[in-house]
Amino acid sequence: MNIAIDGKKVKAEEGKTILTVAREQGAEIPTLCHHEALEPWGGCRLCTVEITTKEKRKRLVTSCNYQVEEGLSIDTRSEAALAVRQMVVKLLMARSPNVKIIKEMAAQLGIEETPFQKIENEVCILCGLCIRACHEVVGADAITFVGKGMERKISTPYFKPSGDCIGCGACVYICPAQCISMKDVEEASDVYAGEKERMGYARLIQNWKARLKIQECKVCGNPFAPEFQIQTLLKRSKGAEEFIDTCPTCR
Repeated sequence: MNIAIDGKKVKAEEGKTILTVAREQGAEIPTLCHHEALEPWGGCRLCTVEITTKEKRKRLVTSCNYQVEEGLSIDTRSEAALAVRQMVVKLLMARSPNVKIIKEMAAQLGIEETPFQKIENEVCILCGLCIRACHEVVGADAITFVGKGMERKISTPYFKPSGDCIGCGACVYICPAQCISMKDVEEASDVYAGEKERMGYARLIQNWKARLKIQECKVCGNPFAPEFQIQTLLKRSKGAEEFIDTCPTCR
């Protein structure tokens, strides 16, 4: 189909989103909540662009979840689209002024200060990527949005240690703010319940108060993955039981 991006006429494949096609053409559109492995969400609004349909109707849309259509004209840097992005970043600067990715986006948009009162110094920017990765990719549904408005956070239900977290670390790797902490420890006590129970090798994900025992390889003795993660994945894939006891190197 025929469309135009920033005045340039291009061919676009049906079913692709504006964001995908625009990036293929070299247009720079910022995002916080978008990831190629996840379904488009349009939550952060940073990817807003201005479109003109073939019927000459203008409006602002989120480019990550709006599919291209015949005769569409897209302005990725119109005044209206930039105003939306600047407002979003200014609000995030009031919430998370010290987060690296927010500082970088502010610099790209020429924003030095936010007009809003800095009421928070929160590292989580509420992009929701960790929740969606946990749901769509991992299938654990261990975390969710909790609360509303200024009290909104990402946590486990009722802020309790999660029994659904499998310790895969998908939330850690996908977080653009790098605010989710995960580490493997050799001698883990139950740091969240205050007990002194020794657990051996364990994986801790501090944000979700998750503590999972790590399986040691029966061949080399090295710890390689949380037991619960291995058991969960084996149930889903109906894999061979011997994979529980052996690390990838020794299989």
